[in-house]
Amino acid sequence: MYHLRSIGLLVCLVSISAQAAEKVPLPKTAEGWKIELTAQAPNILFPTAIVTATDGTLYIGQDPMDMPGPPTQPIDSVVSFKDGKVKVFAEKLWSVMGLEWFQNTLYVVHAPYLSAFRDTDGDGKADSRVDLMTGLGPKLPGFNGINDHVPSGIRLGMDGYLYIAIGDKGIPKGVGKDGTTIQLFGGGVIRIRPDGTGLEVVSTGERNPLSVALSATDDVFTYGNDDDSKKWPNSLTHHIVGGHYGYPYEFLLAPNRALPIVAGQIGGSGAQGLCYNEDGLPSSYRGNLFFCDWGLSTVFRYQVERTGATFRLKEKTPFVTKGDLADFRPFSLAVSADGESLWLVDWAFNSWLADGPQTGRLYHLTYEGPDRPEKVARPQGDDPTVQLAALDHPALAVRLESQRRLAQLGANQVGPLTARLKKSEPELGRLHALWALDAIDTTEAREAIGSVLADDQVEVRLQAARHAGIRRDRKLLTGLTSLLRDRDPAVRREAAIALGKLGDPGAVPSLMAALGDPDTVTSWAIRHAIRELKAWDEESLVQALLDDQRRDDTLKLTDEAWALPVVQALVKALTATESSVIRSRIVSTIGGLYRQYAPWTGQWFGTNPLAGQLPQKTVDWDRTAMANVLRGLALGLEDRDPAVRAQAIIAFRTIGPETVPYLRSRLMKETDEPNLRGLIEALGLLGDVHASTNLAIIAQDPKRSETIRGSALDALGRLGGAQVLRARLSFVYDPKAPVSLIARALPELGREGVLPANDVAAFLEHSTAEIRQAALLAFNPKRKLPEEVRQAVIDRLTDKSPEVRKTAIEVLARLNIREAIPRLLAMANENQVSDEATMALAVMPDPQALPIYLAAIQNRNPELRRAGETALLAIRDRVAGDLTKSLQSGKLNGPATMSLERVLARFQPIADWRVIGPFPRTTAQVFVSETAIDFSRSHTGAAGQTIAWTPRKAEPVTGRVPLNDFKKGAGDRGGFGYDTNGSPNLCAFAYAEVPSDRDRTALLLVGSSGPITLTINERVVHSESSQAGRPYSPDSDLVRVELKKGQNRVLVVSRQGIGAWSFSVRISEPSSISLAARPEANTPERLQAFALSHDGDSRKGESLFFDPKGIGCVKCHSAAGQGMANAGPDLTGLALKYDKAEIIRSVLEPSNRLATGYQPVLLSMQDGKVLTGLVRSESETEIELVDVNTKVTRISKNQVEERRVSDVSLMPKGLADTLSPVEFADLISFLQTLKSAPASPAAP
Repeated sequence: MYHLRSIGLLVCLVSISAQAAEKVPLPKTAEGWKIELTAQAPNILFPTAIVTATDGTLYIGQDPMDMPGPPTQPIDSVVSFKDGKVKVFAEKLWSVMGLEWFQNTLYVVHAPYLSAFRDTDGDGKADSRVDLMTGLGPKLPGFNGINDHVPSGIRLGMDGYLYIAIGDKGIPKGVGKDGTTIQLFGGGVIRIRPDGTGLEVVSTGERNPLSVALSATDDVFTYGNDDDSKKWPNSLTHHIVGGHYGYPYEFLLAPNRALPIVAGQIGGSGAQGLCYNEDGLPSSYRGNLFFCDWGLSTVFRYQVERTGATFRLKEKTPFVTKGDLADFRPFSLAVSADGESLWLVDWAFNSWLADGPQTGRLYHLTYEGPDRPEKVARPQGDDPTVQLAALDHPALAVRLESQRRLAQLGANQVGPLTARLKKSEPELGRLHALWALDAIDTTEAREAIGSVLADDQVEVRLQAARHAGIRRDRKLLTGLTSLLRDRDPAVRREAAIALGKLGDPGAVPSLMAALGDPDTVTSWAIRHAIRELKAWDEESLVQALLDDQRRDDTLKLTDEAWALPVVQALVKALTATESSVIRSRIVSTIGGLYRQYAPWTGQWFGTNPLAGQLPQKTVDWDRTAMANVLRGLALGLEDRDPAVRAQAIIAFRTIGPETVPYLRSRLMKETDEPNLRGLIEALGLLGDVHASTNLAIIAQDPKRSETIRGSALDALGRLGGAQVLRARLSFVYDPKAPVSLIARALPELGREGVLPANDVAAFLEHSTAEIRQAALLAFNPKRKLPEEVRQAVIDRLTDKSPEVRKTAIEVLARLNIREAIPRLLAMANENQVSDEATMALAVMPDPQALPIYLAAIQNRNPELRRAGETALLAIRDRVAGDLTKSLQSGKLNGPATMSLERVLARFQPIADWRVIGPFPRTTAQVFVSETAIDFSRSHTGAAGQTIAWTPRKAEPVTGRVPLNDFKKGAGDRGGFGYDTNGSPNLCAFAYAEVPSDRDRTALLLVGSSGPITLTINERVVHSESSQAGRPYSPDSDLVRVELKKGQNRVLVVSRQGIGAWSFSVRISEPSSISLAARPEANTPERLQAFALSHDGDSRKGESLFFDPKGIGCVKCHSAAGQGMANAGPDLTGLALKYDKAEIIRSVLEPSNRLATGYQPVLLSMQDGKVLTGLVRSESETEIELVDVNTKVTRISKNQVEERRVSDVSLMPKGLADTLSPVEFADLISFLQTLKSAPASPAAP
C-alpha cells in the first residue's frame, strides 16, 4: 500500500534554473505560450484534479488508489502547492477526481462522497470535514479494479450550485445532507448547493464525462470519452436541465429519444478542463473551452458559439501536445488566481494500476503574445458600493466574489441590487445582481427578479426564468408562460424548464400549446416539462395529435410515456385521423406502451453496453392501460391501410405470446401479402399451436403464392402435433406440390427422422435438381443408412447439376461415407469442385489424400488451411516421413510452414500451476514483470477479499486449467456486484515453470474462454483480447517461442470470458521436431507499410476480391453491385467513409470496428458448449444463428445459460496471410474505388 512518506513535510521543488540546466523535455504549446515544469514526482504523486484558491494556493488531488492500489481502500489525498512547497492538506480519501474552492472551503469529489474541507486553525492542513453527499456513485466505485466512470469534475456556478460530472457507473442512491435522494442511470450531471441541500439530477445519457465546465452565464459543458463499441465518441456536450443525450442505447438505436451532442470523435480519452472567463488573456480566449485528452496526449482548445437553444463547434485546435515527451498524459487544468496563466496536471504515465512507478508532473503555462491585455484593477475592501461596481468587472472570479459578498450582506442590499438589475448596461453586471438577489431570497428580491422576465435583454430574461424554476416560484407562472413565445429559443427553453420545475398543473395548457417549437432543444425542454408535471389530459393530447403543427412533437411526447390518459388519447386519435401515415406512427407508439422497463438494479453495464443484453420491457403496469394498448393495436390490425396493419403486427409480435389470439383472428382475413407473411411468421415464432389448422390450409392452398405457402410451411415446422406433421408430409408426397415447397420440407423432415431413408433416396432420382439437392440434405447423420442408400448418395457425384454435386460432396462427408474417398480424390483435382472435395476429404482423413492436404495448407482460403491441418494431424503418424521432407524442403509459404510444424510437433500440457484469483476485471499487472514472485504473500482481490496463491493441476490430456471456482458460483451474474454484460469481469493469474535442457525454439498451443496474456521469462509472447470471450478450444492459438536452458517462468493472465472459465497451455516436446527456418512472413505490419506507400492495381484487386476460391471476400461481402452474400456488410461506398489507412486497418484487424448489425453473439449453453454466429431470427423461445460458413443453427433459448455480443468478427483470422505485399496493395486499391453510395432500398 502506498503511504505518504512524511505527512506535513514541506518539499522544495524543481527550480526554473535547475530545469534549464537539465534541459528537461517539455510538451509543445500553441504559439505565444510558454510552458514550465514546476513540480514532478516524487514530490507530487499520481495527480488528478486541480483547483486554485483565491490566495493563489493550488490544491492537487493524488490518486494512489489507481496506481499501486488497492483501488478499494481510501488512501488518496489532496496536497497544497504554494511558493514551490507541497504540503498534505487532506488524506484518507477515496479516489479524488474533482476539486472546487469556495469561501475558504475545498470541495472534494471522492466517490462515494462529496466532502467539504476547511483549515480552521491556519496550519495548512484541513481539520474540518463535512460530508455533503453520500452515495455519490456506487457503494464501492472501484469494484471493477479501478475508479473509472465515476463522479469527477466539479464547478460552482453563478446560481449558487455545485455542478458535478457523473460517469456512467451512475448513482444508485445519492443522498444530500438534507436527506434529498436521487438516482442516476448512466452518466450525466448533477447539482447540489454548497451546504449539501438542493440535490438534483441535471441531465442524463452521457458516458464518462470527467469534466464539467461552466460558461460565464452558467451554460454547462462536459467532455467525455468514447466507449469500447467505437460508436459513442469523445463527446463535447452542452447540457440542459432535463436533457438526455442517449448513452448507452438511445443515441444509436432510438436517436429521437436523445438530444445531440455538440461534437465528438472516436478515439482518445477525455479528461478534465475548464471554460476561460477571466481577464488576464486576450479577449479571443474568453469563453473558450480547454479540455485535456489523456488518450490523445493533447490539451484541446474549443471555440463554440450559440446556435438556437444550444451551441455548435466553431473551431477545435491543439493547445498543448506531447512534444518530446513519450508519456505526456494531461489530466486537468486550472486558471491561476490572477487569471493570467494556466496550471496543467500531467499523469505522466501511459497506463494506470502500476505498482512501482512514481509519476506525475505539474506545468505552468503563461501567455507571452503581443496582444496581452492590460489588467483591470480588482476591488479592495468590503465597501458594498465598491462590490456593487465590481459586478461589472471583466473577470468572472471577481464578479462572483462580489456577488457572494453582496448576498451575504442580506436584505439591506436588495435595493441597490435591484437598481443595478434594472440598469441596462453592462449586461453581465445585471446577471450577477440577479443571482445575488436570488441568494438573498426575500419577497422583495423575488419580485425584483420577476420584474425582468420581460426585459429587453435576452440573457436577463433567460436568467430570470432559470431563477423562477430553481426557486419553484409559482407566482411567476404567467410570466413564464409568456416566455414560451419569446423570439429567442434559449429563453423559450429556460421558460419550459422552469415551468416543469414549478410543479403547477396550470402550466400544462401553455406547454401543450407550445408543442411544435422549431428549435430541437427547446422542443425537448417543452416535452420534458410536460412529463415532469405528470398532469396528463386526454382531450388536450388528442387535439395536439390531430394538429399538423404539433403532431410530431406530441408523438415524441407520448413515446414511452406510461400513463393511462396517454394511451387513451392515442387510441382516440387513431380513430380520428384520416392520414394512414399518422395512424401508422400512432400504432407504433401505442405498441411501445404495453410494458415498462425493469427498474435499474444499480449494476453497471460495462465499457461496451451495446455488446450486452439490451433493456427489455418486461414489467406490467396499469392493467386498464395495458388493455387499452391491446385495444388500440387491435384497431390497427383491422385498419383499412396495410401499412397501419403492418405496424400492429410488429407490435403484437414484439409483445409476446399473449397476443396470438389477435394475430390468429386476422390470419384468414389478411389480403396484403407482406402482412400475411408477417402474421404467419409471428404465429410460428410465438408458437401458436391453435393456428396450425389455418396455417396448414394456407400452406396447402394452390391459389396462394409460393412465398406465402413457404412461410406457412416454415411456421408449421416450429409447431408440434400430429396434424402439423401430416400437413408437412403432404407436401413431400403430393405430386402436384410446387417444387420449391417440396425442397423446403424435405431437409427438416429428414433431420427430424420422420422420413424413412429409402423414401428420401427415392427423391434423389427426381427430375428437378432442387429436389435432388434437398433430398441429400434430408439424410440424418445419426441414423445408419442402408448400403444401397449410401451408394445412391455416392452416385450423385456424377449428377448433371453442379450444385447437386457440391451438395453430395458435403453430405458424403457429413454422413462419413468413406467408400466415396476414391471418387473424392479424383474430384479434388477438378477445378469446379476442388474446394468442396478437399473439405470432404479433410473430414474423412486418409493418407491417400496427403498431396491434397499439403496443397490445402498453402491455399489462400483460411478455412481450407485449417481443414488441411486438421486432416494432417489425424494421419500424422502414418505419413510423418513425408511431412518432414515437405517441411525441410523450404518450398512452403509461411503459414504452411507454421502449420506443418504444429502437425509434426508432439505437445505435452503444462500440468503443475500455481493460481491466484479472482482479481477485479481491471487489474494491475502485478506479477507480469516479476522475476521472483513471493507466493506466500496474500493480495487484495475482487470486492476487497483476501486471496492467495494455491496449487492447481491441469487436465492430463488437454492441459485445461479450470478457474470456474473463482466465480464463486455466480461470476458475472452478480457474484461480486459487477457489470452483468459487455466484458469479462474477473481476472486470475497462473504461474508455472518449464524446464529445458538447452536453448530451443518451441511451439505452444493456447486455449482460453476469454482474454489471455502469456509471458515467458517476463516477456509477453502472446495476447488474445476477445473481451466478450470465445468458445474454448485447447488449440485456439499457435505461438512460436524461444526457451532458454534451465527453468523458464511462464505466467498467464486470464480473464473470465464466457462459459466455464478456463485456459490451457501445451508445449512442444524437445524431441518431436527440429523446427525449420521460417521464410520471411508477410506480417500485418509489413503489409500495412507496403500498401500505405504503394498504389496497387485495382483491377487485379477486384479479381482477388471476387475470386471465391481465393481469400474469399465475396463469400461474405457484396460490393459495387456485385455479389449476393450478406454475412458481412455491403462494401459499396466504403471509400466514401474511410481513408486508405482505415481501409487497410479494417482488412488486417477486422474486429477493431464491427459494423452495426454484424456483431456476432456468443451463447454459452447448458451442456458446456459455446456457440457463435450472427442472429438470423429470434423468437420468445428460439434463436437462429448463422456461422461464418452460412450454416444455420436453431437453438432453444431454455438451453442458453449466458448470452453476449462478441467483439470478434466472423471474418477469419489471417485472411491476408498468403497475399504478397503487391497483391495486398492491389486489394486495397480496389477497395479504394468503392466510392459510389449504396443503392437505397426500394420504396414499399
